[in-house]
Amino acid sequence: MVRSNGKRKDTLSSGRVSRLKTALLASFAALVFMLPSSAFSREATVIQSEGVTARSEDITEVKRKALDKALRSAVMESAKAILAKEGLKAPAAGLEQLASSPRAFVLNYKIRSEGWVTHLDAAPQTPSPEPSATSGAEFYHIWIDASIDTDALKSAVSKLASAGGVVEQVVINLMDIKDYQTFRLLVDSLQRIAFIKEVSYSSFTNGRITLNAAIAGDASSLAGRIAKEVPEKFAVMEGAGQIIIRPSGTSRR
Repeated sequence: MVRSNGKRKDTLSSGRVSRLKTALLASFAALVFMLPSSAFSREATVIQSEGVTARSEDITEVKRKALDKALRSAVMESAKAILAKEGLKAPAAGLEQLASSPRAFVLNYKIRSEGWVTHLDAAPQTPSPEPSATSGAEFYHIWIDASIDTDALKSAVSKLASAGGVVEQVVINLMDIKDYQTFRLLVDSLQRIAFIKEVSYSSFTNGRITLNAAIAGDASSLAGRIAKEVPEKFAVMEGAGQIIIRPSGTSRR
């Protein structure tokens, strides 16, 4: 601080400004990974599904069962889509167990249509000596749009797929990232990849933000998976035991 002619004047040298920016960005990076996962935007996927239940005396119970089946179907379909996208495999019994508690992953749902439908091809409950060509059984159908908490389901599917597997540590370097918004965008992209179990901040030096990723899956496919997830304006390179993400068209250092 310098006082001249009774006036106050604050000055910072360019070197101090540069060091301050560096310190602030490093602090931002460290803070991001100290925050709980709920601090990031939640991702939701809308799945259309159907539930069907045979008629019984308790109509309320019939409708409840049909809705539960529709919700379970939505969670199962979403889980299978995650596995296919991430190139993961999970035991069928494990998926059935996940889907058996669908409300843990369904944020909300909307009923599109519901009602009784006669299934002419359904076998009668009791044998008939003279079966009719028009005999059938009534089933209650419900069609819904279910909003799935994709982040929560990805986490559960990832744990299921990696159960008993080996967790590897992969170094990811973010190069030439000059603002927090871009940094946040890339972190969000990494967190959308199911077999990345955890991402932690390591260091910041000379325009390079180093992250450590704990993955449960095939590390050789991680670079390709990241390239599909980050925006097109970023290039993803692999080599020397690390992955580099940088804006497309920038030169290597």
